[in-house]
Amino acid sequence: MKIHKSFKALILTLLILTVTSANSVASAQNNAGKFQGIIAESAIVMDMDTGEVVASNNAEKQRPVASTIKLLTSLIFAENTSKSDQILFTKDALKTTQTSLNNFKKIKVGDKISSNDLMKAALIFSANDSAYLMADSVAGNSNDFVKMMNDRVKSLGLKNTHIVNPCGLESNALNPKSKEINLSSAYDIAIIASEAYKNEWVRDIISDKYKKTSIDLSGTPIIVESRNKIIGQNGNVGGKTGNETQAGHCFVGFFKRDGRNLVTVALKSQYGADATTVFSDTKKIADYGYDYKKQIYKKAGEKVGTVDLEYKAFGFFGPQKSVKAPIIASKDVMYYKNDINDKNAKLEYKNKDKSAWKLANKEVELTLSLPNHKSKVLGKVDISIFDLIKANIALYATVIIGVALAAVIIAYSIKLINRRKKRNRYSKRYKNRYKSRYRRR
Repeated sequence: MKIHKSFKALILTLLILTVTSANSVASAQNNAGKFQGIIAESAIVMDMDTGEVVASNNAEKQRPVASTIKLLTSLIFAENTSKSDQILFTKDALKTTQTSLNNFKKIKVGDKISSNDLMKAALIFSANDSAYLMADSVAGNSNDFVKMMNDRVKSLGLKNTHIVNPCGLESNALNPKSKEINLSSAYDIAIIASEAYKNEWVRDIISDKYKKTSIDLSGTPIIVESRNKIIGQNGNVGGKTGNETQAGHCFVGFFKRDGRNLVTVALKSQYGADATTVFSDTKKIADYGYDYKKQIYKKAGEKVGTVDLEYKAFGFFGPQKSVKAPIIASKDVMYYKNDINDKNAKLEYKNKDKSAWKLANKEVELTLSLPNHKSKVLGKVDISIFDLIKANIALYATVIIGVALAAVIIAYSIKLINRRKKRNRYSKRYKNRYKSRYRRR
């Protein structure tokens, strides 16, 4: 029997659509939490309110980060300086001439600048001499300040950041022979940036309030304009640029939209024809962060782990027992699916209460641990009282048989005792009768 050509074509079309659809679903799953169509080689968007990584591309790869490191320099300066302080220029700070204040005007050692203007210079104009001056004013020299920076990085639990200077330059004016440069990752920079944004002084300086402002250099006003080309657009409320040979174009962006505060990081992007490529990348990163929805990490009823419980076989007494009980999710556990969260997500029961009788089939509080984020979710200890009884049925049977046997023995013993007593009473009565008869005679 011949199959009509049109029917063959229909079957073939359906097969192609099925395969294409399956490939599309697989591709969507593989690309979940990844940015598409950006130039930046490393990127991340993080929720600053919860600490959650929303999406990322190569965000844990260590690479040069240029002047984005000035966010940490400025944070430490802000924490150790008053806005009213006058800072004296140092010999070491004036050795740095690349993108520096001393390109605007000849500055001498001992010249003064206000601490607020110094913050503007570092965060708006990205002056490299200002970063060294911050270091000298806080720690006395840049080496000790760099140690403070690295100590702060360790306190934040960051492992991919190694700082060698406070400004981000890949050439060191204080040590020209050194080939060491600042290294970090998009993830680490996002954490550092979030920490810096908590500081009111830093947050104020990078806002559109100072999009264009002046700096007083020993009586000479210097006009500086923000290098952030998207300030005030698309919910952007601030940012910090970076640009170096090995680092490429970098940008840290702070966004507030729909009641959510996000931080974006784009590393190793390009300059582009109109110097906006890194900002185009940032817009895509931010939009993805606001649009991307959480997905199911563990379904309701799915096993999420185990817990080692202890109990006494008879409640408050008896032999000590232990049992490994499964824990299941009470509700769907949601998270942002991305490579970082997939690698590090954990659901754990951390309560000290490990009583099997008490926790059997009871809801318990679990901790969902993600990088830089922890939250509480509900789970259930998936073991019943019957399971515990069943596990000890042989013991209970032995005890019951033993108790029953003991009861039989006791009953039999009582019966024997009663018989003996009865015989004794009968014997005594018989003797009394015999004596009574003998007396009559």
